[in-house]
Amino acid sequence: MVAQNLGFDYIDTGAFYRCVTFAALSKGVDPSDPASVGQLSDIANQANIKLQTIFADSTSSKGEPNIRNLLPTTQVFLDSKDVSSEIRTGYVSKHVSSVAAVGKVREAVLQKIRRIGATDIDPSAESSSDAKLNNKGLVMDGRDIGTVVLPHADLKIFLVADSRVRAERRLQELVKSGADPALETLDVKAVQRDLERRDELDRTRKVSPLRKADDAMELDTSNLTIEGQVDVIVKEVERRRKSGNVTSTVPSART
Repeated sequence: MVAQNLGFDYIDTGAFYRCVTFAALSKGVDPSDPASVGQLSDIANQANIKLQTIFADSTSSKGEPNIRNLLPTTQVFLDSKDVSSEIRTGYVSKHVSSVAAVGKVREAVLQKIRRIGATDIDPSAESSSDAKLNNKGLVMDGRDIGTVVLPHADLKIFLVADSRVRAERRLQELVKSGADPALETLDVKAVQRDLERRDELDRTRKVSPLRKADDAMELDTSNLTIEGQVDVIVKEVERRRKSGNVTSTVPSART
């Protein structure tokens, strides 16, 4: 929604790791097995992943602006198959942190991100720390964007929220998608435990751990609506633009 409001592109980097995880599980590979590192790296390199973000019409039936209609959807394709629902299941979520902790997987995913956002990210950059943007604006969402992928981004937003609130939101997402057969056994506490487990894994991994960049703006969304969150971020972009501190980049490293 921030991307659409600003006229920027949007890349959900987490979808890439979920795709690799889904592909590995589909092949019977156990991501938690240290011996599977080579297989995970091969899968990540060979996977053909494409994202298509669909921005909805921003007007109501009466022709008036309606921010609720701005909720975008991101279709995710793995080897030409739409896996948008499959990669969001609890089974994939349970293993995605193990996959994302593999250095070779992260290298492969970074290259795919560069290719999919070729108009935005300089493909000549030789490492993640060298990644830089061309003139077109971009919102990128992921757990190491502000610290590793785009450390020199104009604006970094580190989103946080109470774990119970996050669990309630996540459960609503899962119920709405209706794609997870395990939903019948899920409750808020179970989702909360899984979110906290994943956070801990991501914070303590050796490769690109989850952490707040020193120059990131922290935004607690616990008591904010979607509209409220978008409004805060867009206003911050506009404020920095006026002061000359923002050109085109708004990555969001989130918990």
